[in-house]
Amino acid sequence: MLQEVGYVAGQHEVIAENLTTSVVREIQNQVRELKDERKKSLQEGARLQNILTSQLAALERSKKSYEKAWRDAEKAQDTFQKADADLNLSRAEVEKHRNNNSIKSQQCEEAKNEYAAQLQRTNELQRQHYNELMPSVFMSLRNLDNKRIQNYQAAMRRYVEVERDVEPIISKCLDGVLNAADAIEEDEDSRLVIEKFKSGFPIPGDFPFEDLSAMKSGESSTTLNG
Repeated sequence: MLQEVGYVAGQHEVIAENLTTSVVREIQNQVRELKDERKKSLQEGARLQNILTSQLAALERSKKSYEKAWRDAEKAQDTFQKADADLNLSRAEVEKHRNNNSIKSQQCEEAKNEYAAQLQRTNELQRQHYNELMPSVFMSLRNLDNKRIQNYQAAMRRYVEVERDVEPIISKCLDGVLNAADAIEEDEDSRLVIEKFKSGFPIPGDFPFEDLSAMKSGESSTTLNG
Protein backbone atom coordinates (compact mmCIF):
# COMPACT_ATOMS: atom_id res chain seq x y z
CA MET A 1 0.00 0.00 0.00
CA LEU A 2 2.83 2.40 0.84
CA GLN A 3 4.28 1.74 -2.58
CA GLU A 4 1.00 2.70 -4.23
CA VAL A 5 0.81 5.86 -2.12
CA GLY A 6 4.34 6.65 -3.25
CA TYR A 7 3.24 6.25 -6.87
CA VAL A 8 0.35 8.67 -6.26
CA ALA A 9 2.77 11.18 -4.74
CA GLY A 10 5.01 10.80 -7.77
CA GLN A 11 2.15 11.56 -10.13
CA HIS A 12 1.30 14.68 -8.16
CA GLU A 13 4.91 15.75 -8.63
CA VAL A 14 4.47 15.21 -12.37
CA ILE A 15 1.33 17.38 -12.27
CA ALA A 16 3.18 20.12 -10.39
CA GLU A 17 6.09 20.04 -12.84
CA ASN A 18 3.84 20.11 -15.91
CA LEU A 19 1.75 22.95 -14.48
CA THR A 20 4.92 24.92 -13.77
CA THR A 21 6.37 24.45 -17.25
CA SER A 22 3.28 24.55 -19.45
CA VAL A 23 0.85 26.73 -17.49
CA VAL A 24 2.51 28.96 -14.89
CA ARG A 25 5.48 30.04 -17.00
CA GLU A 26 3.29 30.54 -20.04
CA ILE A 27 0.93 32.75 -18.05
CA GLN A 28 3.88 34.74 -16.69
CA ASN A 29 5.19 35.34 -20.22
CA GLN A 30 1.75 36.31 -21.48
CA VAL A 31 1.19 38.71 -18.58
CA ARG A 32 4.54 40.36 -19.30
CA GLU A 33 3.71 40.74 -23.00
CA LEU A 34 0.22 42.09 -22.33
CA LYS A 35 1.55 44.62 -19.83
CA ASP A 36 4.09 45.86 -22.37
CA GLU A 37 1.46 46.14 -25.12
CA ARG A 38 -0.98 47.88 -22.80
CA LYS A 39 1.73 50.34 -21.77
CA LYS A 40 2.42 51.14 -25.43
CA SER A 41 -1.28 51.71 -26.12
CA LEU A 42 -1.63 54.02 -23.12
CA GLN A 43 1.48 55.92 -24.17
CA GLU A 44 0.06 56.30 -27.68
CA GLY A 45 -3.20 57.61 -26.23
CA ALA A 46 -1.29 60.11 -24.08
CA ARG A 47 0.76 61.20 -27.10
CA LEU A 48 -2.36 61.81 -29.18
CA GLN A 49 -3.98 63.73 -26.33
CA ASN A 50 -0.87 65.91 -25.98
CA ILE A 51 -0.97 66.69 -29.70
CA LEU A 52 -4.61 67.76 -29.47
CA THR A 53 -3.92 69.78 -26.32
CA SER A 54 -1.03 71.57 -28.04
CA GLN A 55 -3.20 72.35 -31.06
CA LEU A 56 -5.97 73.72 -28.84
CA ALA A 57 -3.39 75.93 -27.14
CA ALA A 58 -2.15 77.16 -30.54
CA LEU A 59 -5.74 77.94 -31.53
CA GLU A 60 -6.26 79.89 -28.33
CA ARG A 61 -3.07 81.89 -28.89
CA SER A 62 -4.01 82.72 -32.49
CA LYS A 63 -7.49 83.77 -31.38
CA LYS A 64 -6.10 86.10 -28.73
CA SER A 65 -3.63 87.55 -31.25
CA TYR A 66 -6.48 88.13 -33.70
CA GLU A 67 -8.61 89.78 -31.01
CA LYS A 68 -5.74 92.10 -30.05
CA ALA A 69 -4.95 92.92 -33.70
CA TRP A 70 -8.64 93.64 -34.32
CA ARG A 71 -8.83 96.03 -31.36
CA ASP A 72 -5.63 97.75 -32.47
CA ALA A 73 -6.95 98.07 -36.03
CA GLU A 74 -10.27 99.47 -34.80
CA LYS A 75 -8.44 101.97 -32.63
CA ALA A 76 -6.08 102.97 -35.47
CA GLN A 77 -9.02 103.44 -37.85
CA ASP A 78 -10.92 105.55 -35.34
CA THR A 79 -7.82 107.66 -34.71
CA PHE A 80 -7.24 108.13 -38.44
CA GLN A 81 -10.86 109.15 -39.08
CA LYS A 82 -10.70 111.73 -36.31
CA ALA A 83 -7.35 113.04 -37.58
CA ASP A 84 -8.63 113.22 -41.15
CA ALA A 85 -11.59 115.28 -39.99
CA ASP A 86 -9.46 117.56 -37.84
CA LEU A 87 -8.63 120.65 -39.90
CA ASN A 88 -6.05 121.77 -37.34
CA LEU A 89 -3.73 118.84 -38.05
CA SER A 90 -1.04 119.04 -40.67
CA ARG A 91 -1.10 116.89 -43.77
CA ALA A 92 1.98 115.03 -42.50
CA GLU A 93 0.24 114.22 -39.20
CA VAL A 94 -2.84 112.94 -41.02
CA GLU A 95 -0.64 110.85 -43.33
CA LYS A 96 1.09 109.37 -40.30
CA HIS A 97 -2.26 108.17 -38.90
CA ARG A 98 -3.25 106.90 -42.35
CA ASN A 99 -0.09 104.76 -42.55
CA ASN A 100 -0.60 103.45 -39.01
CA ASN A 101 -4.19 102.57 -39.86
CA SER A 102 -3.02 100.71 -42.95
CA ILE A 103 -0.36 98.80 -40.98
CA LYS A 104 -2.77 97.83 -38.20
CA SER A 105 -5.38 96.80 -40.75
CA GLN A 106 -2.82 94.58 -42.50
CA GLN A 107 -1.70 93.06 -39.20
CA CYS A 108 -5.32 92.39 -38.30
CA GLU A 109 -5.88 90.63 -41.62
CA GLU A 110 -2.79 88.48 -41.12
CA ALA A 111 -3.86 87.58 -37.57
CA LYS A 112 -7.34 86.79 -38.88
CA ASN A 113 -5.91 84.48 -41.55
CA GLU A 114 -3.68 82.76 -38.98
CA TYR A 115 -6.63 82.29 -36.64
CA ALA A 116 -8.71 80.86 -39.51
CA ALA A 117 -5.91 78.46 -40.44
CA GLN A 118 -5.44 77.32 -36.82
CA LEU A 119 -9.21 76.91 -36.45
CA GLN A 120 -9.40 74.73 -39.55
CA ARG A 121 -6.37 72.70 -38.43
CA THR A 122 -7.83 72.26 -34.93
CA ASN A 123 -11.25 71.17 -36.17
CA GLU A 124 -9.71 68.64 -38.55
CA LEU A 125 -7.41 67.25 -35.85
CA GLN A 126 -10.24 67.13 -33.31
CA ARG A 127 -12.49 65.19 -35.69
CA GLN A 128 -9.66 62.79 -36.48
CA HIS A 129 -8.77 62.49 -32.80
CA TYR A 130 -12.25 61.50 -31.65
CA ASN A 131 -13.43 59.61 -34.73
CA GLU A 132 -10.29 57.68 -35.71
CA LEU A 133 -7.19 57.99 -33.54
CA MET A 134 -8.54 57.49 -30.02
CA PRO A 135 -11.09 54.83 -31.09
CA SER A 136 -8.13 52.93 -32.55
CA VAL A 137 -6.33 53.12 -29.20
CA PHE A 138 -9.45 51.99 -27.33
CA MET A 139 -9.92 49.12 -29.78
CA SER A 140 -6.32 48.08 -29.17
CA LEU A 141 -6.94 48.04 -25.41
CA ARG A 142 -10.11 46.03 -25.93
CA ASN A 143 -8.28 43.51 -28.09
CA LEU A 144 -5.64 43.16 -25.40
CA ASP A 145 -8.33 42.46 -22.82
CA ASN A 146 -9.92 39.87 -25.10
CA LYS A 147 -6.50 38.29 -25.55
CA ARG A 148 -6.03 38.21 -21.78
CA ILE A 149 -9.35 36.41 -21.35
CA GLN A 150 -8.49 33.94 -24.11
CA ASN A 151 -5.14 33.23 -22.47
CA TYR A 152 -6.86 32.60 -19.15
CA GLN A 153 -9.32 30.27 -20.85
CA ALA A 154 -6.48 28.36 -22.52
CA ALA A 155 -4.65 28.07 -19.18
CA MET A 156 -7.73 26.56 -17.55
CA ARG A 157 -8.05 24.03 -20.37
CA ARG A 158 -4.36 23.17 -20.16
CA TYR A 159 -4.66 22.64 -16.42
CA VAL A 160 -7.47 20.13 -16.96
CA GLU A 161 -5.39 18.35 -19.64
CA VAL A 162 -2.44 18.03 -17.27
CA GLU A 163 -4.67 16.59 -14.56
CA ARG A 164 -6.38 14.17 -16.92
CA ASP A 165 -3.11 12.95 -18.42
CA VAL A 166 -2.16 11.33 -15.11
CA GLU A 167 -5.68 10.63 -13.91
CA PRO A 168 -5.68 6.99 -15.17
CA ILE A 169 -2.37 6.30 -13.44
CA ILE A 170 -3.53 7.84 -10.18
CA SER A 171 -6.82 5.96 -10.43
CA LYS A 172 -4.93 2.69 -10.87
CA CYS A 173 -2.73 3.48 -7.88
CA LEU A 174 -5.79 4.31 -5.79
CA ASP A 175 -7.36 1.01 -6.81
CA GLY A 176 -4.24 -0.67 -5.51
CA VAL A 177 -4.58 1.18 -2.22
CA LEU A 178 -8.22 0.09 -1.94
CA ASN A 179 -7.31 -3.52 -2.68
CA ALA A 180 -4.62 -3.38 -0.03
CA ALA A 181 -7.08 -1.89 2.43
CA ASP A 182 -9.67 -4.57 1.66
CA ALA A 183 -7.05 -7.28 2.23
CA ILE A 184 -6.30 -6.12 5.76
CA GLU A 185 -7.35 -8.61 8.53
CA GLU A 186 -6.69 -7.08 11.89
CA ASP A 187 -6.72 -10.37 13.83
CA GLU A 188 -4.27 -12.05 11.48
CA ASP A 189 -2.04 -8.98 11.42
CA SER A 190 -2.01 -8.90 15.21
CA ARG A 191 -1.17 -12.61 15.34
CA LEU A 192 1.70 -12.14 12.92
CA VAL A 193 3.07 -9.26 14.97
CA ILE A 194 2.86 -11.32 18.15
CA GLU A 195 4.47 -14.31 16.45
CA LYS A 196 7.30 -12.16 15.15
CA PHE A 197 8.10 -10.29 18.33
CA LYS A 198 7.35 -12.88 21.08
CA SER A 199 10.36 -13.70 23.30
CA GLY A 200 9.88 -17.47 23.57
CA PHE A 201 10.59 -17.46 27.28
CA PRO A 202 8.11 -19.37 29.53
CA ILE A 203 5.91 -17.48 31.90
CA PRO A 204 7.70 -17.24 35.26
CA GLY A 205 6.17 -19.07 38.22
CA ASP A 206 4.86 -17.55 41.44
CA PHE A 207 7.32 -16.22 43.96
CA PRO A 208 7.41 -18.47 47.11
CA PHE A 209 6.62 -17.08 50.54
CA GLU A 210 9.72 -16.79 52.62
CA ASP A 211 8.90 -17.38 56.32
CA LEU A 212 11.70 -15.74 58.23
CA SER A 213 10.60 -17.35 61.52
CA ALA A 214 10.93 -20.82 60.10
CA MET A 215 14.29 -19.91 58.69
CA LYS A 216 15.45 -18.75 62.17
CA SER A 217 14.16 -21.95 63.83
CA GLY A 218 16.03 -24.03 61.35
CA GLU A 219 19.25 -22.17 62.06
CA SER A 220 18.88 -22.73 65.86
CA SER A 221 18.29 -26.47 65.43
CA THR A 222 21.36 -26.75 63.35
CA THR A 223 23.44 -25.01 66.01
CA LEU A 224 22.24 -27.31 68.85
CA ASN A 225 22.81 -30.43 66.86
CA GLY A 226 26.29 -29.33 66.16
